[in-house]
Amino acid sequence: MARAVIRVVQSPFWKSLPLLAAAGMLVSCDTPQKRAMRELSKAGIEPSGRALLDSVTAGDSKTAGWLLDVGVYTEQRDARGRTPVRIAIENSDISSTFKLLDAKANVNATTTDNVSILGIAVERGETAIVDKLLSAGARTDGLMPDGERILPWAIRQGRLAFVRSMMKSGADPHLKDRLGNPLLHVAMETGRRDLMEALIESGADPGATNAAGETTIQVAFRQGWLDIVPKLAAAGADPNARGVDGLSLLDRAVEYGKMDHAVLLMKIGADAGHRHSSGNLPSPLERTFQEGNLAFFSLFLESGAKPREGSWDAWLRKACENRNAGAARLLLAHGARPGVRGDDGFYLIERAAFSGNGTFVKMLADHGSPTGNALYHACARGDADMAGLLVACGAPVAVTRFPSLDTPLGAAIRGKHDGIAELLIANGADFRLRLPEGQSALHLAVATGCPRTVKHLLDAGADPNAAFEHPVSPAFLKCVRLGVARWALKFDRNVTPLMVASDSGNVESARHLIRAGAKMNVRTKTTNIWPINFASRRSDVKMMRLFLGKDPAKEERRIEIRLSEQRARLLGW
Repeated sequence: MARAVIRVVQSPFWKSLPLLAAAGMLVSCDTPQKRAMRELSKAGIEPSGRALLDSVTAGDSKTAGWLLDVGVYTEQRDARGRTPVRIAIENSDISSTFKLLDAKANVNATTTDNVSILGIAVERGETAIVDKLLSAGARTDGLMPDGERILPWAIRQGRLAFVRSMMKSGADPHLKDRLGNPLLHVAMETGRRDLMEALIESGADPGATNAAGETTIQVAFRQGWLDIVPKLAAAGADPNARGVDGLSLLDRAVEYGKMDHAVLLMKIGADAGHRHSSGNLPSPLERTFQEGNLAFFSLFLESGAKPREGSWDAWLRKACENRNAGAARLLLAHGARPGVRGDDGFYLIERAAFSGNGTFVKMLADHGSPTGNALYHACARGDADMAGLLVACGAPVAVTRFPSLDTPLGAAIRGKHDGIAELLIANGADFRLRLPEGQSALHLAVATGCPRTVKHLLDAGADPNAAFEHPVSPAFLKCVRLGVARWALKFDRNVTPLMVASDSGNVESARHLIRAGAKMNVRTKTTNIWPINFASRRSDVKMMRLFLGKDPAKEERRIEIRLSEQRARLLGW
């Protein structure tokens, strides 16, 4: 048998290169797999998945490495259904874990308890293993040993580094815990503001609600994190969302008097007019109006709140009905129209005048409301204060009602309200207009016995000698006292105001007429009755003395003494 002999001859370096290459080839033939096989053979271990499971369970990292080098099955399970990589992680065997992961062990293998391998590593705080698992593709939506999902558990336990690592690895930011709370809510409830912001940056939905139905903005208010509210709204959280009780954040701000909360909410887009979808609950705007909460109502108006009806007119009408002057002023300042008639056909100012509400009359008039028939009705019922206020507010006194053709002056005279009539005459009421009774204001004043009004009408230029219009209407005859004058008005002509005053016994009216130039030498056309005759037929001495130029208040008497009869008699002239 031939024997090979190798001689080593010293030679220049370049001549030794072929020999070195040959030696390297001999060494390379000894692979890790071959070395592992030799070691396993020496130890009497048969390469198998069971052997790998046993070595990992025993914490024998070296043997586990040899078995992995020869390529044994990595998913063999023990009696509890655990794989070698799970056992290694539970034993905190970092070396075996890394070897198993390098050998492509299944990082998402399921077990009977459904606990995630990644969850176990997170629970034990194994940062390096967690990173290795994530890089190997471990799912982040698995369960922890306590049954919670990994990310919610890590957030609640403050494992911020793990959370960030999982988020960087593509964890679902919309994931929810076992109770149905999104990760964003979990972070907020546990006070993890930094995680909350990181989750938003990763795409978490700020508009999602928690298991209790709260939005992130509602939680932020509850936590007192007002500074992040604008950021949540900008990211999509709904500032108008309502809680399970049906109340919005604006509702709560009103309920607890939190003006600063309301201001913040309005800035981020909360709508004070937003109502519950059921329609059974009022909007914050409606609620503050109904409750008379002017501070919040004013804030909502200033912030641009709009009524569902399209205008504030109905609201103004309601404010007037409730005598809420503050709300009415705010509504008028924001476009409510005071001159719109209600369903009953009246202006608001008319209704205010009817009820004697001078505050609203003044307010509505100042905002340009037409006064309608408010002055007429005030004159008719004798409300001197309201009539004065309306005149001061610019209500026209020279106005005629249709179709009755009545005037405020006529109503005042008819009701014998001399003070109101004086006010109207002083402010330009047209006394020449024929009233519904068919006569002038002076005729009506004389007939109803209003001496002060007679005087002011005469002072304003009424004609004291203007005869009553014929025929005289039944309505006017009812105003004249029963007597000769009423008969004369009905059947005669050329009856003058002085004649009616003479028959009525109203000395003051007669005096004002005479001083204004009423003629005493005029008689009726048919029966030739003189003014003084009306007084004489009634034996009205005072009136007759007035016609004779004497003082009606002084009645001259003479005493007749009969000595024969021993008695005296008092005789009138």
